[in-house]
Amino acid sequence: MIDKEQDQREATQTTSSSAEPSPVESVEPASYPPPPEGGEPSGQPDSSSVRFSHSGEHGIQAYNLHLNGDQAIPVPITESDADYKASPDGRFVPPRNTDQWEAASKLLDEYGVIVLCAAPGNGRRTAAIRLLSTVTSPPPALFDLDPEWSKPSVRPLPQEAGMGCILDLSDLAEPPGERLGSDLVSYGAELRKINSFLVILATPADWYGHWAEPTLPFTVRLESPDARALVRAEFRANYCGDRVAWLDGPEFADIWKANPSARAAWRLADRLLRTSGPEQIQAIVDEFGDWHREVEKLLSRNRTIGSDAQLLSTRVTVWAGALLHGGQRRSVIKAADDLLARLGLERYPVDVLADATTSSRLDAAEITRNGDRAFHDPQKEGLPAAILRHLWDEFPTQHELLRRWAIGIAADRTVPEEDARLITTALWKLAAHRHDRAILDGLASDLKGPRRPLAVEALTKAAEDAEFGRYVRDRLRQWMDAKKPSDDRVDLVIEICSGAWGIQQPTLALTRLGKAAGHKPFGSASVVDAFEQLALQRPDDVRKAVDQWLTDAGSRPGDETLRRQTLGSFLALVSSNVGTDLILNDTHDAGARLRIIRAWQELLCTDDAVDAVVTQLSLWHERFHADSDRREAVMDVLADVFAPPSLRPGLDRLMVTGEAAILPFWREVLVLAANRYQASKEGSTP
Repeated sequence: MIDKEQDQREATQTTSSSAEPSPVESVEPASYPPPPEGGEPSGQPDSSSVRFSHSGEHGIQAYNLHLNGDQAIPVPITESDADYKASPDGRFVPPRNTDQWEAASKLLDEYGVIVLCAAPGNGRRTAAIRLLSTVTSPPPALFDLDPEWSKPSVRPLPQEAGMGCILDLSDLAEPPGERLGSDLVSYGAELRKINSFLVILATPADWYGHWAEPTLPFTVRLESPDARALVRAEFRANYCGDRVAWLDGPEFADIWKANPSARAAWRLADRLLRTSGPEQIQAIVDEFGDWHREVEKLLSRNRTIGSDAQLLSTRVTVWAGALLHGGQRRSVIKAADDLLARLGLERYPVDVLADATTSSRLDAAEITRNGDRAFHDPQKEGLPAAILRHLWDEFPTQHELLRRWAIGIAADRTVPEEDARLITTALWKLAAHRHDRAILDGLASDLKGPRRPLAVEALTKAAEDAEFGRYVRDRLRQWMDAKKPSDDRVDLVIEICSGAWGIQQPTLALTRLGKAAGHKPFGSASVVDAFEQLALQRPDDVRKAVDQWLTDAGSRPGDETLRRQTLGSFLALVSSNVGTDLILNDTHDAGARLRIIRAWQELLCTDDAVDAVVTQLSLWHERFHADSDRREAVMDVLADVFAPPSLRPGLDRLMVTGEAAILPFWREVLVLAANRYQASKEGSTP
């Protein structure tokens, strides 16, 4: 790659000025983009740089997408949201500490901001939606805030009237700045003036210290709602009130005594709603207990008559069967043997042949077969996932070894792809359940080449996860903010951002894709394809994003990273027909037109971009030179681009064919550009 870029630079030096003259300094009239003046001194815009527009029934939508600088992107909370569905009268079950809950609404109304401090899974987001939906009449438009920042700050938070926002500040990587608490007090006071509100979700482990002390007056510690009441409310909300009597059965006595979290109670309610009758209640209760007794029985020494080695062989087969539930028998045995090897148990061919047969090993692990496929008890829904959770819970000192083992099997090319996909699916679900960042980092790092699509699938699913997705999305951004991320990691992020998640959440995906473009060569096929896919599905989001980046780059002339990302993204967008059309349609707006002209001119002055630019402009010639409807409009834009004489070497390369023939299209562009430049100079003469 380095050699190729060096070749491009050497070739460019023969046709373009190596001094990189500014394309805008040679043109004086205001009809051309003036050199940037002023601009913000740092990469962190103040809160006024985050703006929102009203968009009909969908309420307030964010349209600014900064590549550099902090921002908090509002994501609308819709009626299909599960927590929203659980928040209305008749279905909402308040926290058990009713005194704190009753005070919460008054505190939010008084301060404009409130901190709900509780462990994840206790229903705090449902409680937040309930608070925001009832604090005023009519209620504000509801949003989750997805922050893009290096450290929490109020600066990028929205200041728009009629907004009710939820900001999850759980699992902080490092303590916030000392001013965050006092800044939140001031921010809340400003929100009250415009009838807007903010609910912060935090955990007791994170929300403490001097910086948090100013927030104590509006910090509320919440307990989970009563589990039995929550399940009862779910029955009635789903028109299954006749099942409420089931909850009086002796099978549930220990559950109600333990009073599990809201998340666990919802899971129990969902399972009971899906069952066909009361005869399955005991199995559901066992499943609700994460099959703990069943897992312990599978791993019990009492089941194995023989040595510790035989016990270990049975256990690793149980674990391998859970990792590859539904996979081929040979894959399960391979995974089991690989774990034995990682544990230091050497097995030579004579040991393998003297060991129990595959059938005996699967029988000992209570793994059944259906053809060539191996399954843990199919009647016990969720048992394989429970076995893996039990493995991670009971052996916390072995997590690194277990991660390397599981991901190593998925990366092994001798394992069929469908079996490898079973592993990656099991692992991302385990990571989401445990909030285990290392598992996802391992998938991203170790699944390469033909197995990278499995990492893309797993990380896409994880990014979409309602709770864990915030961390995954942040990791994608952090990888691209690194100075020199690996090519594999850049390509991984590009694929994720242009796939299903990017189409679902283009606002978030585009910022990461733009950053990734800064790490690829100009004209990179993967970046071009990514922008094309998003432009086909989300044209307005793509157009607004690129225009915003061009605006930002113009206001920060010293930010070379932003310039590189912006130019790479712009060139990638115009390298497809759909992207070209978006850009050309924007030239009808005077401000956008100036930014587009500046982008082309800067690309022509960037040595390692010139070859890709000439290639793309040649494609424009092929597309538009015989297009009677658009030819003149395209030539008009290109005449502005090539008006500065310092850029004419690039036009020379386009004008003359290999047979030394001059293309009429580019000859006309040259004449227009020269006349336009001359007219501008004459018009500026006193």
